[in-house]
Amino acid sequence: MSRFSRRRDSVPDPHRVDLAGRPDLRAAFDAVNRDLAATLPEAGPMRLMCTPSNDENVPDAYHVALCDGRWHGSVTDPVAADIAEAAQETVQAVLWQVWPVCPEHRTGVHSGFGADERDVWWCRVGSGHELCEVGELAQTLPGKQRRALRRKERGREG
Repeated sequence: MSRFSRRRDSVPDPHRVDLAGRPDLRAAFDAVNRDLAATLPEAGPMRLMCTPSNDENVPDAYHVALCDGRWHGSVTDPVAADIAEAAQETVQAVLWQVWPVCPEHRTGVHSGFGADERDVWWCRVGSGHELCEVGELAQTLPGKQRRALRRKERGREG
């Protein structure tokens, strides 16, 4: 074994993080998952995973993962404002898909802060515009898609 490689058994397995004690993160994941369900339902809901560090001087790594556990990138200390950006990065790197997309300009949008420090999806085309608050992408869908999504949601409730 070279000095640059690590044994597989020395790397801790990632585990799902219980968000019960973190209402801020739960709300951020709920918003991102509403957007995924509306615009990319085949991706399934995202979840927070943690790969514990086996070195006390190195912090644990947190990952915003797809429902099958795949992720890309990590954050050291997850905060609600990072969830949308990390989810977007995972979708783009793992599924090779631009997400979300501005319906007007047909380009990828980015998370950022809007008025009153709300977490929003922001389109940077031209002078830029706020597309919607994170969690509200369904409202930006064309009428036919939006109606089909509402019918599907009503079918799950009944």
